[in-house]
Amino acid sequence: MKSVSTEMTKRTFARKADVSQAVLALSATLKASPELAALQAAIQSVNTDHEAQAMLRQIRTLQTGLYWRQGDPTDALALRELQTSLEARPSIQSYYRAEQAVREMLQAVDAVISQAAGIDFAANAKTSCCGG
Repeated sequence: MKSVSTEMTKRTFARKADVSQAVLALSATLKASPELAALQAAIQSVNTDHEAQAMLRQIRTLQTGLYWRQGDPTDALALRELQTSLEARPSIQSYYRAEQAVREMLQAVDAVISQAAGIDFAANAKTSCCGG
């Protein structure tokens, strides 16, 4: 009986090692993807776009004022106009496109993992209220 248990333990460790290797390979592939590189470049572009940063600060200020009901009633209109102006900036447009490309890539990865595992991977990878 001990040899069966030992063999099962060896197979379990071997499977865990295989999964760990696959996770490391997937992680390296994702890190090297052009989609992720484009997203990182877009983030850097937004971070160095001084006008966009000023607009983001103004948006946060207006949102905070509206949340705490300390703002002027015209602040809601100003907030919408500012958000529209921000979204029209080339750095923000580039960020949105890069973010969408990464989202699509990750959805494709999820589809491959889900098919291989035989379950809806992303839906089952979420933590539950019970810590699972």
